[in-house]
Amino acid sequence: MDLASFSYGGVYLLGFILYVILPSDIFTFNLRFIFALFSANGAIIGGRLGYIFIYEPFYYLHNPMEAIELWKGGMSFHGGIIGLVCGCFFCSYLIGAGRISFMRAVDRACLIALVIIPLGRCCNFMNGELWGRVTTMPWGVVFDGADQNPRHPVQLYEAFFEGPVMACFLFILQKKSYLTRPLQLSCWYLFVYSFFRFFTEFFREADAMIGYFYGFTLGQFLCLVGMLISLVCLRKIR
Repeated sequence: MDLASFSYGGVYLLGFILYVILPSDIFTFNLRFIFALFSANGAIIGGRLGYIFIYEPFYYLHNPMEAIELWKGGMSFHGGIIGLVCGCFFCSYLIGAGRISFMRAVDRACLIALVIIPLGRCCNFMNGELWGRVTTMPWGVVFDGADQNPRHPVQLYEAFFEGPVMACFLFILQKKSYLTRPLQLSCWYLFVYSFFRFFTEFFREADAMIGYFYGFTLGQFLCLVGMLISLVCLRKIR
């Protein structure tokens, strides 16, 4: 295991700790701990399975034991979201917490994600992963493992938009009373994240094993699906 493994592990651990220690008017400490346990494991399992089935299914079909080697990298945000939601749902079902508690638990996880996801992007940057496309801009970075061409530090673009900018946007929605019902926060988080991710992907190098589809990356298509799902859910909530 290398420094990258510890950095990502530290981010996951921080997310778990924040979920537990941040105060709540709805959940007791015990409930926060249980939901944190289920949501964290769901996010990790879902993120790993999402990467395996979406990005490299044939590779892992021939190398199944590598599926559990998380320290080698390979996590999908969209798979992690699905896994987190499933984890909160199973937790609510097992402890009999009810539908509203499930929705509030997911909303709480999205607030934690405003801190965790940007930190994960910073880890991507420090570890030289998921680099951007070649650029002539003066802030271009030469990443080890790519080539000698300066590239967009797209990991930092994503960290900025998926953290501070999203937090400001959600804060405005809260002030405008658009986040009064359970799960509205989560739907808006998914929509705004997908929106920003769609455009930052134009500066990101496509995954080598997949490439481009008509000039777009697979991540951009997943973001379109995410925006559609969030809009449908918002409509149902209203």
